[in-house]
Amino acid sequence: MKKDVLVSIKGLQIDEAYDENSVEILVNGKYNEKNGRHFLRFEQYEDDGTPTKNVLTFDEKAMELTRRGGTQLHMTFMDREKTLTSYTTPFGSLLVGINTDKISVEESDDRIHAEVKYGLEFNYEFVADCHLSLDITPRRRKANEG
Repeated sequence: MKKDVLVSIKGLQIDEAYDENSVEILVNGKYNEKNGRHFLRFEQYEDDGTPTKNVLTFDEKAMELTRRGGTQLHMTFMDREKTLTSYTTPFGSLLVGINTDKISVEESDDRIHAEVKYGLEFNYEFVADCHLSLDITPRRRKANEG
């Protein structure tokens, strides 16, 4: 697959009251693959215009997301395991627990689709069941681009 890619990320959180919160982003990114491991870099912009740099690495057994910007976060998803991390914000830090239920990765010549389903905790308290869906496709050039 090409290095310049279009990244679609859809996230869904369902809390204890079965309230749903969804988010979807579409951004340009840089993709690379080495020894069966996928590497993806992309930027997001917060509401105040602050950029957040994201690095996502994954294979069929594990996924890691590192975010650097106004907030700092390194999440590790390991198939059928619980991991802990610290979520650092300008207002302080929270302990984040990630109970990964399932990771799946499907590849074709022009698309990579990955999904992770997990339970999310803050300071050992359940927050939500989550589903993250990721699609990576080659970025198409416009006719007037060289």
